[in-house]
Amino acid sequence: MPRTALALINGVAIAVILLAMGSGCERAAESRGGQAISPVTRVETVHPERHTIRRSVGEPGELQAYETATMHARIPGYVRSWTANIGDRVKKGQVIAELSVPELEADVQQKKAAVDQAIARRKLAGAAVKVAEANVAGAEAKLTEVRAGIKRAEADLVRWQAEFKRVEQLFKERAQTGSLLDETSNKLHAAEATRDEVTAQIASAEVAVIQARASLEQAHSDLGASAAAIEVARAETRHAGALLGFARIEAPFDGIIIQRNVDTGDLTQPGADQPPLFVIARSDIVTIWVAIPEIFAPAVNPGDRAEVKLQAIPGQIIEGKVTRISWALDPRVRTLRAEIDIPNPEAKLQPGLYANATIIAEEHPDVLTLPITAVVNEQGKDHCVVVVDGKAVHRPIRIGISDGTRTEVVSGIVGGDAVVKANAASLADGQPVQAIEPASPPSAPTPASIPGPAGKSAGAARP
Repeated sequence: MPRTALALINGVAIAVILLAMGSGCERAAESRGGQAISPVTRVETVHPERHTIRRSVGEPGELQAYETATMHARIPGYVRSWTANIGDRVKKGQVIAELSVPELEADVQQKKAAVDQAIARRKLAGAAVKVAEANVAGAEAKLTEVRAGIKRAEADLVRWQAEFKRVEQLFKERAQTGSLLDETSNKLHAAEATRDEVTAQIASAEVAVIQARASLEQAHSDLGASAAAIEVARAETRHAGALLGFARIEAPFDGIIIQRNVDTGDLTQPGADQPPLFVIARSDIVTIWVAIPEIFAPAVNPGDRAEVKLQAIPGQIIEGKVTRISWALDPRVRTLRAEIDIPNPEAKLQPGLYANATIIAEEHPDVLTLPITAVVNEQGKDHCVVVVDGKAVHRPIRIGISDGTRTEVVSGIVGGDAVVKANAASLADGQPVQAIEPASPPSAPTPASIPGPAGKSAGAARP
């Protein structure tokens, strides 16, 4: 090879080596100088939107009749007849079966006869009272008569006492004979005897009055006892009639027969441990009860709106309200029992249907909201990250209720803010970011485009 060509090749090789070395030093210097330049993070942003936020709880349940009655026999007897079968609508008080109980029928007749007998005895007691009253009146009249007689006897006695003293004085003066004195003495003794006799008659008459009054009191007592006996007889008649009334099986309310377990001639036995003769379900109202988890229990109250969906009727939502709650949670599973009554006038909703009930515990219509991923909670305080002039700005906010997907924002942002949709907690305050707006931005005004690298706007960037 010529020397000139060799020198040219060496020179080119040296130049290449020097160029490579220079380039490496330049990149190293550029790398060292680049420590002050922060990379730009691409973030997806959303705008606050107005929605209706509901705090609700959905739980499965089962439709039940508002009332269900199992009709058992109250007395033993043979089924004489039945008039209602399954699926039949019955009215309150309608007789759906009758039992044959001849011994009770005879007992009722006996008790009615006892009432008549007690009434007759009361009449006799009333007559006895009248007789006793007449006897009292006669005894009192006799006593009055006797008391009048003693006045006469005493007056006569006083007269003969005075006459005896006069005759005795005359006899002492020898103006009268002894025979007249004896005669006067006899008259005096006869007056005394008459007085004593009348006095004894008074005592006897007083005793007779006492006896007559006692007889009157006894008659009154007998009259009262006979009246009480009538009431006892009537009460026993009502008792026997009530027992006989159990021979008529009546519907306790308007409803539908859902079970019939009786035939003509069956022997019924009283007691709830026996199979029911009929089962009746009330049809105008159905109830669905749901078990509310502990976390939602304080928010559920009577009157809360509820939406019920049935698997048997797809696509239909039945509106209702929470009618009652148990207030106390079941300690075994920590759930609150809530019941929803649904009117069922046409009996289209059947007990036993599987249902799913959504109870709307709280609802805020047309409020500003953000996706729940855009809200950051640090040390008990809520904030979101807003893109302002190409930088991440932490914005404190006050939030309301959440439906699990979106959260109500009460204050802190406006509709035009560009809010970082997710992973906002990883962004530092003031960190450079490139906003990637949603594909279909809302009609609300959006912030100005944020300059991005290579002179492109952030609004034009796409993920």
